Parts: sequence; structure tokens; C-alpha cells
Amino acid sequence: MKIKGCFLTAAITLILLQACAPNSINVRTIDGQYLPRTFKPIIGVAALQQELNRILADPAIAPVNSGVIISNLRDGSILYEHNAYKLFHPASTMKLYTSAAALNYLGPDYTFLTRLAIDSTAVIADTLRGNIYIIGGGDPVFSLSNLAALTRQLVDLGIRYINGDIVCDAEFLDDLPVGEGWMWDDAGAWYSAPLSALSIQENCVDIIVNAAKKNGDPVQVSLYPKTQYVIINNTSTTLDSATYFALRFDSTKVFEHFRVERRWREKENIVDVSGFFGDWYAEGRTTVDIVDAPRYFGMLFRETCENIGIGIQGETVFGVTPVARKIIATHRSQPLAQLLAAMNKPSSNLCAELFLKTVGAVSSGEQGTAKKGLYYLKNLLNNWGIDTTQINLADGSGVSRYTLVNAASTHQLLQQLYKQFQWRHEFIASLPVAGVDGTLKSRMRHSAAEGVVHAKTGTLSGVSALAGYTTSADGDELVFSITMSHFVGKAKVYRDAQDRICDAISRFQKEKK
Repeated sequence: MKIKGCFLTAAITLILLQACAPNSINVRTIDGQYLPRTFKPIIGVAALQQELNRILADPAIAPVNSGVIISNLRDGSILYEHNAYKLFHPASTMKLYTSAAALNYLGPDYTFLTRLAIDSTAVIADTLRGNIYIIGGGDPVFSLSNLAALTRQLVDLGIRYINGDIVCDAEFLDDLPVGEGWMWDDAGAWYSAPLSALSIQENCVDIIVNAAKKNGDPVQVSLYPKTQYVIINNTSTTLDSATYFALRFDSTKVFEHFRVERRWREKENIVDVSGFFGDWYAEGRTTVDIVDAPRYFGMLFRETCENIGIGIQGETVFGVTPVARKIIATHRSQPLAQLLAAMNKPSSNLCAELFLKTVGAVSSGEQGTAKKGLYYLKNLLNNWGIDTTQINLADGSGVSRYTLVNAASTHQLLQQLYKQFQWRHEFIASLPVAGVDGTLKSRMRHSAAEGVVHAKTGTLSGVSALAGYTTSADGDELVFSITMSHFVGKAKVYRDAQDRICDAISRFQKEKK
């Protein structure tokens, strides 16, 4: 009887706890998954608007400019609107526009080709007597492993020596290395890597540093990829903790903070490694961009060939592949539908700009430029009923300070993208998922939005944006666009506000009639 009584008490306790607990239901997310969610619902549009107004009225948020619009995808009803037509820099939410252009004009099955060619009259034996041409097709994710596979095709042809030049042909796209309106002092950073039809390793190099084995010596430096294209000027010093902190707090001496920086002002591929490095520091890794992407590709091609036993006599030069040519090796990228994730989840500026220029090339049949890509993008937006006279588009990544959009135009764009059944799921799958991956991996955890929100982030100095989709507590699919700008300091407080908005709309329930 005592045991039965314990079970009865436990059962009553469980019933009481369940009665007091917030609602718990299985909700279908925007990508078709079902997640158990426990939350306190926000019931009715008036209650939702009150909560969102409260978030935006927070003293930390109120002084900045904010634009917000949220609607129900099923019936188009507006749930909330605040400064929806005020202009903002979209930052990387501009990549939503570029995604639309790429999917519409290139198609989800489009692939980027990188090819090796020779003159049609050249003879292949163990020696290739003539030039070898590297023809870039705008592939933004071409990697060292792809290069290794490409050069292996030369070995399979029996080639062991090339007595001509390496001719880098990047004519598929123009040679402007940056977008219109990019900030000049962003040069040197990985996110400002130069744009080219011949791109490899995101046109960057990783500088890896470790403490020297002996205090007083410079740090140990290695490169990835290992290449002679980048020169290291190492004036750093490894220090033990006692010496380090004695110098750090000695006001009579200059303390040199550790730095790794490419000489971007001089436009040189020289990286200065300087300052004091503690002998207890973990391995450090800094990614810097390079100058002259086609030549970088050519150098890595030469070094890869030499590593597998193919000698090259000539120089690395720029040029155009002759019409009378013979393709001897090809690398085909993954389909665009998969490459979109390589752009949207980590927010790759290189991907965005090369996608935009490729839209211009494929659609016009001429050399690709950002201007041509934007022309076709604007045509698409106009066809979708988005007024392009009220916004200004200058690049494909949102880095440009000339690009201006409003929350309403981005909201309309997302509505139209959702209607494109032929590639809607591919697009949504490319977006970061709250608390799961990409630039949203560490955001909205332990909230109703976790695993439910699929959205693109955007960050510039003084700008923070978020736009995408979520699912309400009723199972309705919602679309939202949020931009906050003209603030100083770090963006965390504004990202937190966006996360609270996403949590609120994911907890929203319609009033029952």
C-alpha cells in the first residue's frame, strides 16, 4: 500500500505540474521538420504588437533607427510594421537579393567550370610544347583539393613538363577587385578578398603562429596554403609571463601588442608579424586576403604541379585563351543550389559578388560585371512588383555604403522568393538556422525561435540586420525583415533585440474566435 501511495502522489504532482506548465506542442518548421516546443504563447495581434513595441522601446534600442515589418505568408496580413519604408544599409541581407538573381537567371543546377586548355596545335607527350591556359569561370569556392584534382588530370595525360607559360585567363568577368562603394580601409581583411573569375581558397591565406621554443625568439610562422606567393616579415618576440606582464604594466616602456597584418596600404603580399607573444598562448590563426587573385591562382597551380612532378619552364602571365584551343582538364563545381549555402550561411562576400557578376555574364552573353548583374536583378524585382526607384543597389554582398533598401522591399523579396516553388526549398535551406548553423549558430538558443527561424544576418559598422522566415505557435509561416542602424559600439545589444523579436513572433498565436 505504501508503494501504491507513492505512485499516486507522484501522479497527482505530475498532473499539477503539467497544468501549470506553459503550452507544449509539436510545430512544423519552415523547412518541414517537426520540433517539440515549450513556451509561453503571445495570444492575439494586439498582444504581439505590444510586446514588439516594448522591445523597441528598450532604452538601449530606442535611440537608434529601426525598421521592422512582419507578416503571415499564408494570407499576407501584416502583423507588425515600424518604419518599414525608411532607407537603411542592408549589410549582408543584400545577399537575399543576390540569391534571387542567381536562382532566377542561372538556375539551381548551374555549375561553374574551371578548365585547362592548350593551343589546338600543341603536341602532348611527356612534354607539352606550348602554353597552358587556366580558364576561370567565376567559381567562388574553388579549393586546393579541387586544384589537386585538376592537375592530376595532367598526370593522367602523361604530361611531365610544360615548356611554355602559365596563362591566367580571367576574362569571363571584369577585373575590378572590389565592389562599388566598398570602404578603402577594409583592404587586407578576409571579407574584402579581391574579386576574380580565377579565385582559389577564397583568395586568402591563413597565417598560423606558435610560440617559439626559446623566449626572446620570433614566433614560429607557417602558411596555409604553403606558398611562396606571400612573404612573411617576422619581427615578433616570444616572452615568458613574467617578462610579458612586467612590460605590459611598465608605463616607461612601449608595449607592442601582437599583430598580423598584410601591407594593404602598399598593395603588397607581405605580411608583417610583430609585437609580443606570450609563451603560454595557444596557436593563433589569422586570415588575410591577397593582392592579384589570378596571379595567386597561377602560383598555386605552378607549386601544385611541381609537387606532383610536373616541371614548368615559362612564366605566369595574364592573357586570353585562343579561340583555337583544346580543353584537356575540367573541374565542375557543385550546383548553385548547394553553393548558395556557401554564400548565405557563413555570409561570403566573394560568393555574392561572383554570383552577381556571373548573372551579368550569362544573361548578357558578354563579360560579366556587377553593373550588368544589377541591371538584371532590378528587372526581376520590378517584375515581382518591388519598386526599385525607392532603393539603390550598388553591389551583391551589401558591403557597399551606397546600397540602400528598406525593410518593406526586403520583406516583399522574401514573399516572392517563397512563391517560387521550383527552388523555394533550396533557397530556404541555404539560410542560417537559429541556434544550429552559420551566422545564427550561437543565437536564439533556448528560445521558441531555436531551430525554427531561417534567416540572413547583416552586419556593418553601425548596422545590424536580420531577415527571413519563422513558424508561429499556430504553425503559420511568417516572414520578417528587421534593420537597426546608426549606433556606436558593438552590435550585440541590437542582435539580442532581434532575437527577442524572433522569439516573440515564434510564440505568436491567433486569438480563437
